[in-house]
Amino acid sequence: MPDLPIHHVIFTRVERAYSPRNVSGYQIVYQSPALDREVTQIEKRLQCFETGKRWSERYQFFWTDRDQAVVAKTVPLLQPDPEVIDSGRRDAFLAHALVIRHDAFAAVRNDPFAVFEAAKLADLFAEDVEQLVTYLRAEPPAETLSTRFRKPDDVSYLLDNWPPDELARLFHLGLQAPVMNRQSQSLLLLSEDQDELYNLLFLLLMLIPSSARGFCTFDTFVDGCYPSAGALWAMGSSKDRPHPGLLPIHLQEQRLVFKGGGDGDFPDPKVLMHTAPLSTGSPGCAKDSGGICAWAA
Repeated sequence: MPDLPIHHVIFTRVERAYSPRNVSGYQIVYQSPALDREVTQIEKRLQCFETGKRWSERYQFFWTDRDQAVVAKTVPLLQPDPEVIDSGRRDAFLAHALVIRHDAFAAVRNDPFAVFEAAKLADLFAEDVEQLVTYLRAEPPAETLSTRFRKPDDVSYLLDNWPPDELARLFHLGLQAPVMNRQSQSLLLLSEDQDELYNLLFLLLMLIPSSARGFCTFDTFVDGCYPSAGALWAMGSSKDRPHPGLLPIHLQEQRLVFKGGGDGDFPDPKVLMHTAPLSTGSPGCAKDSGGICAWAA
């Protein structure tokens, strides 16, 4: 079980007394000392979140232009502590990102869900005001995370109700990530059930080879905050959003329902494997001619 070296970025709204800049409002309230300019890029990914849905949580996986994997969880803070978060007790949100070197991420088989599960087991993510204050005032978050490899048995319970042809579609979707990125396309996964979205991605990234997982960047809750098409491989939403670069897929009882029927305008998997070699750049970062990580565009 590898001890994964990690750094932290925590973004939320705080009152002045809890701000590192001595100002109230949304801001980075904690960052690991080793982090530098990548924090600004990470902040842009974290700073938009719709708090209107009571049980909404967001899970994100993306890359920085310094070739670091970022695994983040965001939770709503409804009527939060007026002393710490907002004196007017307006709804807010709390985002906590784990930043991982690409070689360290490769050591856990490029699997963001291995990191999510390990962080859950270690109670590492700041998910409430009490834990946030502990990190800010008492003890900063740990810079290592014991992370076990996921195994097929970990997702076997999710396979029960998926027909074989739908599992083949899932496998196909994961393999297309590099091509979709180059063509500025993204999947738009539509469901009202946040657990359904999480479980779909949890299963899908277990099915595909570890060398392909790093290309499968995602944000499970983009309502009100849609990234540009191609910025991520998959986006989760409860609302359809017509756009030529987005392929809407409705999740309905272990089936993928493509808008307009069929299974979308996808390239043949055999062609894909020849046109999108996974050895380009790091396992999760397809670099352009200027050496910039394409996932960070």
